[in-house]
Amino acid sequence: MSRHIPALDGIRGFAASLVVLSHFQSTGFPELLHSRAGDYGVILFFTLSGFLMGHLYLPKKSDYDALVSYAAARIARIIPLYACICLLSFIMHRFIYTDFIYRTELIELFRQVTFTSAAPIFWSIGPEFQFYFLFPIFWTATYAKQPRRGRLYLAIGFVLVACYVTSPWLPGFFALAKMHIFMAGIFGAILIRRIPEVQMARLFGPLLLFTALFVWSIIAPPTSVQLWIFPPISGDPKHIIYYSDPLKIGACMLVIVGATIRHPLNDIIWGNRVIRRLGAYSFSLYLLHMPVLQLVQIQGQALGVNMSIQILSAMTLSLVLAGLSHELFERPVGNWVRRKMTAFLRRSDPGHPLHRALEG
Repeated sequence: MSRHIPALDGIRGFAASLVVLSHFQSTGFPELLHSRAGDYGVILFFTLSGFLMGHLYLPKKSDYDALVSYAAARIARIIPLYACICLLSFIMHRFIYTDFIYRTELIELFRQVTFTSAAPIFWSIGPEFQFYFLFPIFWTATYAKQPRRGRLYLAIGFVLVACYVTSPWLPGFFALAKMHIFMAGIFGAILIRRIPEVQMARLFGPLLLFTALFVWSIIAPPTSVQLWIFPPISGDPKHIIYYSDPLKIGACMLVIVGATIRHPLNDIIWGNRVIRRLGAYSFSLYLLHMPVLQLVQIQGQALGVNMSIQILSAMTLSLVLAGLSHELFERPVGNWVRRKMTAFLRRSDPGHPLHRALEG
């Protein structure tokens, strides 16, 4: 299977859409999608991250050069745009508009830059970035010699079970509290490597039907299952009822696995240009859409703009700003950071203990 799977860009775009549409009501607009639909978007993001790490990196040996490329790519993917948004949010809230939707005081800015923020939107970046540092442990264990590999797998399995059991009490921004979601994605990546492509093709029909039911249940859930799809979160500030439900996590994993199967319908549904472009813009869209919604809502009310026009304007402006952010900042700056980090780390001393440990 090719390293790049275009349909997964579409999954990322769909996940971003769930998050954006679920936030309309919280910013003063009518409800376009259930306010908890965004939780499914985040579960999809986490599962997809685990899948991509497993798909892209587990087939490679975790030597020093591979880890350098991995670290540079992961840091460049998150840090430049995230740091910029954090700093701009602090300036905006502290000096320009105190009711700015990202309420970023000095303490919150510190929590953001240390990836321990519990604030809306920012909380989910912490587990994602922390997971990037934890994944090489599993990656390196995959290429350890027996019996060391078996012992490492046993230890990792024990830690995962412990993390899942204790996840209701762990901070929600802590990667170990969400590790079972990332591991579901890694398991999906291992699964498609082990099952022959011919057999995977036979699963396409059932998985496509499952995906259709999954999407339908989130967008327009039947009354009979609505309470299970969108259980209330009163008394559940960390949404444990969503993020610790193995059925919901397993459903997201199956949607992703289904999208990896080579089939013309996948190219039409998940691999079309529009939704793939949305997937490319997803990180910028994720970080920027709430300020856009707030701006349009405030200006729309002040000017007496029709609500339908406000909603259309908010959607359009969110997409345009995300596209500009991706093309003019996120992608070029990320590429520059990746090149510089890779060059710097590969110039380091070959006799360094990390070199010797990984190469030996």
